[in-house]
Amino acid sequence: MNLRQNKEKNAQQMLTGVILTLFIMLLLCTIFTNQDAASVSKLKARQPDKIQYLDDGMVLLSFNINRNENSRGSLVFFTSHQHVTVFTKNNVIYNLDDSGGIWGHTTGNVWNFVKLPAYTETVIVRLKPCYPETAGQIEQYYIGTGNEIYTGILRQSMPTFIASVFILLAGFFITCYWVFIHNSSHIDGTLFYLGIFSILLGLWATNETDVCSLMLLNRRSSAFAAFMFLTIMPIPFLMFVKSFLEINDDKIWKIFCNLCMLQTVVCSLLHFTGFYEFRRSVWITHLSICIVLIYLITVIIYKIIKKQADQRLKVCMAALAFVVIATIVDIAGYYKTGNNSGIWGRLSFLVFIIILGLESARQAVASLKKGRRIEELEQFALNDSMTGFYNRNAYDYFIYNEKNIKNYMVVTFDLNNLKMCNDNYGHSSGDAYIIHSAHIIETTFDRFGKCYRIGGDEFCCLIPDAAEFQIERFIQKMQQDIAILNNKNIIPTEVGIACGYALATPDDADIEKVRERADEMMYHNKKVLKGLI
Repeated sequence: MNLRQNKEKNAQQMLTGVILTLFIMLLLCTIFTNQDAASVSKLKARQPDKIQYLDDGMVLLSFNINRNENSRGSLVFFTSHQHVTVFTKNNVIYNLDDSGGIWGHTTGNVWNFVKLPAYTETVIVRLKPCYPETAGQIEQYYIGTGNEIYTGILRQSMPTFIASVFILLAGFFITCYWVFIHNSSHIDGTLFYLGIFSILLGLWATNETDVCSLMLLNRRSSAFAAFMFLTIMPIPFLMFVKSFLEINDDKIWKIFCNLCMLQTVVCSLLHFTGFYEFRRSVWITHLSICIVLIYLITVIIYKIIKKQADQRLKVCMAALAFVVIATIVDIAGYYKTGNNSGIWGRLSFLVFIIILGLESARQAVASLKKGRRIEELEQFALNDSMTGFYNRNAYDYFIYNEKNIKNYMVVTFDLNNLKMCNDNYGHSSGDAYIIHSAHIIETTFDRFGKCYRIGGDEFCCLIPDAAEFQIERFIQKMQQDIAILNNKNIIPTEVGIACGYALATPDDADIEKVRERADEMMYHNKKVLKGLI
C-alpha cells in the first residue's frame, strides 16, 4: 500500500470517527445540559394582565407589578422583528427601534431585558411589527432577576445550540475530507455538495438559537445572515441529491437549480432595494425547499418503479424520512410562532447528514479504489517497471498521435558494456547498471521533456520547443554525473552512456526520421567513448 493509499485510508477513518464522536458528544451534552437546566423550570412565565390589539398591527400589553416582582428587578421577553417600547405611567424605560440600512427595516430576533424602576406598579409594553407578516406575535414574559433569567434561557437553549454547532462541524469536516482526497484522486463532488449544505445549514441553525440571540449584539445583521444562508441552502442540497442518486434527468434538474439561483438573486435585489425584504420573501425560500423535497421524493418513487433501488437509494429513503419530518416541523413552527424548531429538528438534520455523509464517503472510497486500479493498469501499460520511464508502448503512442513535431528535439542514449556486465557479474549487476544510468538521464533531462526506455539498453528523451535548448551543456553535466558514479564503484564495470541528438525541422513529418539522425550521432559518440575513433 503506497503513501497516498495510507493517507486516503486515514482520511476515511478520521471522517467516520469525527462524525460518530460528534454524535455521541451531542447526546451526552443534551442529557447533561438538560439536567443543568432544571432551574429553567422554576422560571414561571408571566402572563399580561391586559392585551389590546390596535388597527395598525400594534399590540399593547399591560403588567401589574406587585412588590415581590418589583424587588426581582427585570422584565424579560423575546421579540421577532418587532419595534418595542416599554413605559410606565410617566416615562419610557426601554426602547428598541433601531432599524434600516443594508440589514433591512427590522430589529431582528431579540431577547429584551428591561430593568424595572423601583416602586413601579404598572408596565406597558408596546409592540409594533416591522413587517405585516410579524404582526400579532405574543411571546412568553418573565419577571425576575435578569442574571437568573439569562442563565436559565442560555441553559435551556444549549442542546439546540450544540446540535446546530455539530451540524456545522460535520459540514466542515466533510468538506475538508473531500478537498483532501480530491487533490489526489478524481472523484465527483457528492461529499463537497453535502459539506457545503451542512455548513450553510449549521450557520443558519446556530444563528437562530437563543444562545446567539443572547450573545450576539447586532441582531439585525444576524437576521440578514440567517435569511441569506436559508436562501442559498437549496442549491447545494439539490446538487448533492443529483450527484448522490446519480440522476440523469438534466433538464428538470437544471430548471430547478436555475430557479433556485434566480430566486436567490431576485430576493437579494428586492431586499437591498427595500421593496420586499428577506423576512417578507421567506415564503418563497420555503416554497423552493418544499419543491426540492417533492422532486427528491418523485425521483425516488420513479427509481423504485423502474426497479433501480440500489444501496444509495435505500440509504437516501431512510435519511429522507428525517429530513421531511424536520422540514415540516421547522416550517410549521415558523409560521405558528415566528420562531424556528428546537432540538428535534436539528437532530433530524444531523442524522440525515451523518447517514448520507457516511454512505457518500463509502462510495468515494470505492471510487478511489477503482481509480487506483485503473491507474495501476495504465502505469503497467505505459511505464517501464524497472526505471519508471515511459516504455515503448508510450513512445509508439506518441509518434502515432503527435502531428506537430516542429522544434522537437530527440536525444538518444545507449549504454556501453552492458552485455559484458551481465556476462561477467550477473544480471543483478546489469539491472543496477540500467537503473543508475536511467537515474542520471532522468536527473539531467526529465524536467525538459519525457524520457522513454525503448529497448533493453536504449533510451531517448523527447524535448518540445527545443530550438534554443543548450543540449551540449547538459550532455556535459550528464558525463560529469557518470564520472561521479564510476568513482563510487557501485557498478562493478565502468558505466558509459553514449548520446546523440537531432532537432526536428519544418520539413520533418515523422519523429522516427529525427530519431534516426540522433542515433547516427549517438553511434558515433559510442565509438568515441570506446576509443575506436
